[in-house]
Amino acid sequence: MEARGETRLFKGICQMRRRRVRRFCMQLQRCSDQKHATLEEFYSEFRKQSQIGETMLALIARLRRLEDQRKVWGLTSHERLCLLSQDSWETPWFVKIVALDPRNYFIEYLMPERVAPWKNAYVTGEACSEDDAIRMIFIAMEKSEGWR
Repeated sequence: MEARGETRLFKGICQMRRRRVRRFCMQLQRCSDQKHATLEEFYSEFRKQSQIGETMLALIARLRRLEDQRKVWGLTSHERLCLLSQDSWETPWFVKIVALDPRNYFIEYLMPERVAPWKNAYVTGEACSEDDAIRMIFIAMEKSEGWR
């Protein structure tokens, strides 16, 4: 009889979970060491000079819509967006991104020490579309092992 009650309880919990399915999106925010502007404000300034600003803003918005529970801090260095797993510029810059225009994205990720041929070795790649860049960034976050 108790097993039957447990089964009923389990089914009830499963039904509740199905009804309350939540999407968890990537939490990408500016590193607090760079409080002077949000990521959007920073890249909006580039809109005046080149396509970098518009392309980076679109990429940031898309990253924030990714179904991914990781917390990510963005640090800017010139036009680059560096993705960190902790809120400090002194932590490793696991993924670096530059989007020159909608057809030119450059993504780098820091190799884990156990497989790197030397200290601070990076893998570098190029993408020709936002879709490919998003895929590469996601792979870079996984391969860097920064969010484990």
